[in-house]
Amino acid sequence: MEVSSDNQVSTSKEVVVGTPTTSRFTRSQQPPTGATGRDDVGGLLQRTQSSRFTRSQQAPPTGEAHRSCSHRSLGAILAFLQLGFIFLFVFGSTYSTELYSPLEYTIYRDIMAMLIIGFGYLMTFLRKYGLGAVGFVLMLTALGMQLSIFMEHFVHFVYYPENTPFPLPLTLTKLIDAEFFTATLLITYGAVLGRASPFQLVMIMISESFFYAINKVMLVFGVFGAEDVGGTMTIHMFGAYFGIAVTKALGQRAHRSGNEASNRFGDVIAFIGTTVLWVFWPSFVGATETGEPENEMRCVINTILALFGSTGAAFYLSFVLGKGKFDAVHIQNSTLAGGVAVGSSARLDMGPGGATLLGVLAGLVSVAGYFYSTPFLLNKFGINDTCGVHNLHGLPAVLGGLASAVFVTMDHDAEFLSYGRPQQAWRQIAATVATIALASVSGFLTGLLLVKTKNPAAREYDDSMWWWEDECYEQMGVDSEGGEDSDEGDEEDNEGHKE
Repeated sequence: MEVSSDNQVSTSKEVVVGTPTTSRFTRSQQPPTGATGRDDVGGLLQRTQSSRFTRSQQAPPTGEAHRSCSHRSLGAILAFLQLGFIFLFVFGSTYSTELYSPLEYTIYRDIMAMLIIGFGYLMTFLRKYGLGAVGFVLMLTALGMQLSIFMEHFVHFVYYPENTPFPLPLTLTKLIDAEFFTATLLITYGAVLGRASPFQLVMIMISESFFYAINKVMLVFGVFGAEDVGGTMTIHMFGAYFGIAVTKALGQRAHRSGNEASNRFGDVIAFIGTTVLWVFWPSFVGATETGEPENEMRCVINTILALFGSTGAAFYLSFVLGKGKFDAVHIQNSTLAGGVAVGSSARLDMGPGGATLLGVLAGLVSVAGYFYSTPFLLNKFGINDTCGVHNLHGLPAVLGGLASAVFVTMDHDAEFLSYGRPQQAWRQIAATVATIALASVSGFLTGLLLVKTKNPAAREYDDSMWWWEDECYEQMGVDSEGGEDSDEGDEEDNEGHKE
């Protein structure tokens, strides 16, 4: 690429198809050919200032006419959904007469920070998909919460018709429940990050909201009466295996462009998501127990201890498998595995030692999953799990679901359990198996439908397919993720690691 200016700034880069152009762990620090001074940068920014505010009025770049159909479909479905939500809020909902709880709003705010900042920034590792990672998280959160409010109410009406009021009384509890679905949806998004178009993401949202509600209302809490206060089964397990099934149906990517790799800047930004999730996770697990002080205390303390355990275990095993060095992928993700695993048992009297031990096991399982499971699933089954949600959400959730079968037998005073200890134990296992089965089948069917909407000419892991980008970044030799472009290819490809 060459750009001429008054100062004759020029950079050149050769890209070899099929070879990653960045490395997850090492990046060339060589400056662009031809020194670029302060005046050069200022001139480039000044010349691109007007295009920054008028670019949406420009015609699509040459050779991208194939995108127009997808854009029209996306615009139509976004307008249809939002107009439909307006109709439902006007005619199908009302304000609740329950007293307002400031504590519930605090919980709502904490979870919203996890969704937007935590999930969003945790997925910014892809070198050319940072806008899609954060931007589409915001889109899915806003649409997904509105959809879930009415979808879950509808499924609840089907299963409990006598206990479902109409119009729907809106409460903060309803909004928090909608956040739970959105977390499930964003976990699924992590599996298809960079591969599914915005239109396909909306289709995933519609399908998953229905099957999520069926699993939560009818199966886990209905037929099986399982204990799952923190969403180990209903949120993490369902979202992970639904997403894995979708990406299996989509098939392997057609070619390797190098965009699926990461860079140092993206890895640093992803740690922002990790820390936000790590800090607010106890609020997420104890969100439904704000009216029960003892239960909420156990949820919070058990979650904190489990996070302590998974963090220590993640650092240990990453150091061992990395032969004396830590892998950023493990630390960004596996440190959170304890929060995933403890959800089903969080309000049980599992003891501080039990919570910490479960967190340690979850951290070890998660790191091992990134190291062994991710390449195995890709090479043997063609499952391209972009963020590695199977390792952060899937495997620790299975561990937590099975562990809950043990912990329910240890708490003799858990009056909130639906059944006696022996029966409750096998129901925990049955709910785990049923969740994996329903998520996998419904996710695969959804993926098969998405294949029919797939555009073979679309570029994967590339923000420029859906976002206008500043020309000054390219002219200065800086990629869209904020790191300098390298003249040399990457040493290794590090895709399929995150969440």
